[in-house]
Amino acid sequence: MLKQGVFLIICLGIFVNSNAQENMSFLKKYSDSIRFSKVEQKRILYNDSFKFLLNDMLSDENVFNLSWDSIAQTVSVLVSDDNKMKVISWALVNDKEEFTNHCVVLYRKSDKKSTQTYWLNAHSLHKTDSLYEEYNVDFWPSTLYYQIYHFKRKGKDYYCVLGFNGKNSFMNQKIIDVLWVDKQNEFHIGAPVFYSSPNDYTPQYRVFYEYADQSTMFLRFEKEIKSITFSNLVPSNYEKLALKQYYIPDGRIDFYQLNKKGKWIKYEDLENAKIKDNPVR
Repeated sequence: MLKQGVFLIICLGIFVNSNAQENMSFLKKYSDSIRFSKVEQKRILYNDSFKFLLNDMLSDENVFNLSWDSIAQTVSVLVSDDNKMKVISWALVNDKEEFTNHCVVLYRKSDKKSTQTYWLNAHSLHKTDSLYEEYNVDFWPSTLYYQIYHFKRKGKDYYCVLGFNGKNSFMNQKIIDVLWVDKQNEFHIGAPVFYSSPNDYTPQYRVFYEYADQSTMFLRFEKEIKSITFSNLVPSNYEKLALKQYYIPDGRIDFYQLNKKGKWIKYEDLENAKIKDNPVR
């Protein structure tokens, strides 16, 4: 068990430094230790220090304009194309290779407006695996976000995000979700914009993929064609049907394409797909 003095030394650095650049150097130290320390208890300790300092820095009125490049190797920092939303997320991994994800979102309606801060709280209830519900900050389907795409629907700004979650040593998860803020500055997670086909009338609020830990699933934005491309997953053999820890890519790439109404429509086989007689590529 670590001595309490170690924790005190770490925290002292937080209070001594009020300069943003110095604070960033401490954030980098903490984030590097969260990622690379071989002792689980130390990773937990540094994670607490990282969150404490980050929360303190978020009170700065110029926080949105701070450069986060120094921690970008170990912490995901995403900025939307319209420069209104910034998503900071990271993962604390235990010795069992299970992820505890953390996330804070910064949002401003314009560069002249004040920045709103939203800490997202992971919830362990199965409810957050729902494909057909909208959540607030207290019911976050936790994940480590790695891409963001801004789009509009009915005149509103929405931010589609892709995330990765290491569920355990046997299975990983990827997610497509939507983040948005309403006129009252309330934060929302999920939106009914994902359609399984052009003829689907019951849209999902998000999409989950679960697959074998030893496999690599492809999931990313293709901005030039306004699409999300992803690996089609299948069981490694028929006996493993519905056992997601045995699902692997079969080589086919499927995709969601964004239409003019702000709907993401799913199509199969990107290589040969045509939409309304126009090739996707």
